[in-house]
Amino acid sequence: MIRLLLRLLRIKDYEICLSCQTLKEQLNYEREEKKRLTDTLLNIINPKVIEAAPVEVKPFNQSAGLFSKRRAAKEEADRQEAKILKESKFIGRSDDVISKLENELGIS
Repeated sequence: MIRLLLRLLRIKDYEICLSCQTLKEQLNYEREEKKRLTDTLLNIINPKVIEAAPVEVKPFNQSAGLFSKRRAAKEEADRQEAKILKESKFIGRSDDVISKLENELGIS
């Protein structure tokens, strides 16, 4: 309080203590280091911007038959899958049936 009054009356200028000065220097050092680390991390995280040549976008033609064509193609694919499943008779059979067949043929 006395220091404040002396300073306000301009009798004696306020003297900074050594420990306060040391703490201020340490604080400034830590702030600078934190700023450097933050800048480094931001440089690592930020992707490099590469501009590509503009690509011309071609509009596709919409027709009334587009959905019907897709539906017909999907139905044909389903028919083919069903045919394959119908013709494959040994899919899903147990090993016992296969081992019996091997014994009958004399393979095992």
